[in-house]
Amino acid sequence: MGGSYDLDVVIILRPLARSDIPAWADLLAAIEKVDRTGELYAAADLAEEMANPEVEVGKDFVGAFDAGGQMVGYYSILPHGAADGHYKVHMQGSVLPARRAQGIGTLLATGMVERAAQARNERHPDLPARLVAAGLSSDMAQADLLASIGMRGERWTFLMRAPLDAIPPARQLPSGYRLRGYDGSMADALRQAHNAAFLAHPDFTPWSEVMWKQSVTESRSFRPNLCFVVSAEGSDEIVAYVQTAEFDADLAATGRREAYIGKVGTLRGHRAKGLATALLGHALHAYREARYDEASLAVDSENPTGALGLPRPRVRCRVTLDQLRHDSRRTSRQEVGQFVRLGRGLGRRRIARWLAFELEIQIG
Repeated sequence: MGGSYDLDVVIILRPLARSDIPAWADLLAAIEKVDRTGELYAAADLAEEMANPEVEVGKDFVGAFDAGGQMVGYYSILPHGAADGHYKVHMQGSVLPARRAQGIGTLLATGMVERAAQARNERHPDLPARLVAAGLSSDMAQADLLASIGMRGERWTFLMRAPLDAIPPARQLPSGYRLRGYDGSMADALRQAHNAAFLAHPDFTPWSEVMWKQSVTESRSFRPNLCFVVSAEGSDEIVAYVQTAEFDADLAATGRREAYIGKVGTLRGHRAKGLATALLGHALHAYREARYDEASLAVDSENPTGALGLPRPRVRCRVTLDQLRHDSRRTSRQEVGQFVRLGRGLGRRRIARWLAFELEIQIG
């Protein structure tokens, strides 16, 4: 990060406990007021993250505290699993805006990468680690910090939003298919369908039963009554699906209800028949009937299924640069700046901009 640091700052890093959740939530709220990422967390969301059986409380959530005991930053890691010859670990962290440019971010980033590498060593020491993080593309200080540990840009992701006040009629499913509402008996079948649909997706890590339950079907954000599946006539196999979530913290902060389409996909043998378009149209109408204000959907720019071509009424897009991947050389500030300027160019069309980052750590 650029600028000079206050060498007199005393910062203590220590693992977060569940008793720290209120202070952690307050920290994230203060960060969001300045950064305006759109990522909002309630204390209950943080408690759910700590309850994830894939993480270790006492190791994977760390706070930065000043001499007065105030939490001024944090990092967390989430081991995600093995895929494509790597073990993936998600990382996130931030610093209280009033305490930035004091070296706290550097301290946290160093600790975050070290802990993520340790998590790989504890779970899959035979595989190189792929560490993944995300940040605003407008934040050059953060980009400098992450680039300094070897990250570079690879592809974009789009977050598409559709207001629900004037949506077109939903399309009918093609002949030979039927639409059903989700029920709890479909939980693992939905996971298997999603893993199959995204098998060829760039950088996809298959979902384990544990992670799927924690983050999808047993999450407090899951909205089962607004999830839908498609099967061929005469079969119960899920060949296309839409899974919906809603985040209470968004409603509390904005006063608007947003239906987030967390998962949508079609199995390979059933693509190019309009199943996803019909499903999404049906879902949008269901959201409106349930008194939601808008819907959102994130799509990778390298999505092999052509998801960016889905019809979308009055859609606004938020763009992220995904993924910044580590290689044997360090990424220059100029290269990071090129990605940021590209994001700003897109921003002329009212697109908010994010960056996502990756770091690979080899064995040994």
